[in-house]
Amino acid sequence: MFIITYLYVSKMFYVLVGVGFQAYMGSHKTFAKGVPWVYDRVVTNTHNAYSATTGKFVAPSKGLYIFSYQTLSDHSSGKLSYAALHANGKIKSYQACDNGGSRTWLTCSTSAVVVLDKGDVVYIADHVSTSTIRGGYTDFSGAKLN
Repeated sequence: MFIITYLYVSKMFYVLVGVGFQAYMGSHKTFAKGVPWVYDRVVTNTHNAYSATTGKFVAPSKGLYIFSYQTLSDHSSGKLSYAALHANGKIKSYQACDNGGSRTWLTCSTSAVVVLDKGDVVYIADHVSTSTIRGGYTDFSGAKLN
């Protein structure tokens, strides 16, 4: 049985079935190792399961979820990031975004499929060091598959 949620967006009605969110960073940010990254510009958040204040997604129900995160690390020499998707504090997927010291832009993308219980907490954080992240091009999304 599905719960149907109606969402009014841009003067059009969309029928949404299930759980889903998408958010991006609205400005450049620096995060210390282990600190959840906060994606403060929310595009979609069907069950208010993602918090733009904490950067954390809380599973509203048990199921199989898919998450995707894209990172644009700063192009300044020596700037890098090592993002990881955490579920209840345990790393489920890794990402390395290192421009090798050159002044080039580097975008990294990672997806993960994770089984969650109701109330499980998912977030992105660097697992190696401090990260300098470019806003506007760095996002985090997720959806329940079943």
